[in-house]
Amino acid sequence: MHLDRRLIGWGLIFILVGAVPLAVNAGLLDRDLVGRWPELWPLLIIAVGLSLLVTRTPASWAGSIAVALVVGIMGGGLVATGLGEVGNIGCGGGAAQAFNTQGGALADGGRMDLEFDCGSLTVGTAPGGSWSLAGKDGDGRAPVVESKANGVSIRPLSEPGVFLRRGKVEWALTLPQDPTLNLGLTLNAGSGRLDLSDARIASFNGTVNAGSLDARLGPAAASNAVNMTVNAGSATIASGATSGTFNLSLNAGSLAVCVPQGSPVRVQWSGTLASQNFASLGLVKTDDHTWTTSGFNAGQAHIELDVSANAGSFDLSFGGGCSAAS
Repeated sequence: MHLDRRLIGWGLIFILVGAVPLAVNAGLLDRDLVGRWPELWPLLIIAVGLSLLVTRTPASWAGSIAVALVVGIMGGGLVATGLGEVGNIGCGGGAAQAFNTQGGALADGGRMDLEFDCGSLTVGTAPGGSWSLAGKDGDGRAPVVESKANGVSIRPLSEPGVFLRRGKVEWALTLPQDPTLNLGLTLNAGSGRLDLSDARIASFNGTVNAGSLDARLGPAAASNAVNMTVNAGSATIASGATSGTFNLSLNAGSLAVCVPQGSPVRVQWSGTLASQNFASLGLVKTDDHTWTTSGFNAGQAHIELDVSANAGSFDLSFGGGCSAAS
C-alpha cells in the first residue's frame, strides 16, 4: 500500500477532530482540560515555524505532522466543548457601572424575548407576576426594553463603538413564577445561567452563538416544545420533567441534556461528524435514526428528543443532574 504524504496531515486532522469528542464522551479525557484547547495557539505557531524550517528537506513530513497534530487537537477541542472563553474576545472589559433597575408585569401566556451580547447573564424567578432586570454595563448604559401587546423584549443598547466600550457586562433577570410564560433567548458570546425550576414555562426557544449556557427547567413539561440551537458553543439543559418535546440543533461545540432517572425516551438522531453516547446508556437502536429506552411505548407519556448535530458532541444523561456548561 502506498501512502500519499500530501494527504497524511489531512487524515490525521479528521481523525483527531472525531476522536477527541468521542474520548470526552467516553470519560477518557477530562472535559475541562479539553476545554482549554484555545491555550494551544502558541504550539500552532511553533508547529508552523517548524514546518517552514524543514520545507524542502527529507524531514518535511515531520513539519506537516506537527501542524496536523495541533490543528486536529484544537479542532477536536472545539467540537467537544465549543469556543469557551474565545467568544468573549472583543466584548470589552474593565469596570462597569450599574444601570437603573427596570421591571414590569407579565400576564399569563405572556412572552419574554431576551438578547444578550457578551458578559455574564443570570436568569432566576420570584413569586408573583412581575419581572425585574438589574445589572452593570459600560457607563451605566441600560438595555433597550420594549413592551408589546403580548409581552416584553430586552436587548443591548446598539450604537457605534459601544461593543468595545461596554466594560464587564452583567445582567440579572428575575421572571415571575405565577403566570405561564413563553421565553425566547439569544446568547451571543459570554455565559448564561438560567434557573427556571420554579417557573411555569409554556415554551422555551434558545440560541447560543459562541458562548455557553446552563439552563435548568422544572418538573412540569413545557406545553410546547423546548427548542435549542447551539452554534460553536456549549449548552446544558437539565429538565425535571419526565415528558415533553425537545428540538435540538448543534453546529460545532457540545450540547448536554439531563432528564430524570427512569424517564421513557425516544431520540430521533441525525449527525454528521458528530458523536453521541446512546449505546453506552443502553438505549435500543430501532432504525438508522431512532433510539429508545428499553420497553419504550410511544402511546404513553415520554420524552421526545429530535437532535441534529453537525461537527458536535451530544450527551444524554439520566438522573443526578447535568454538569454545568463549560
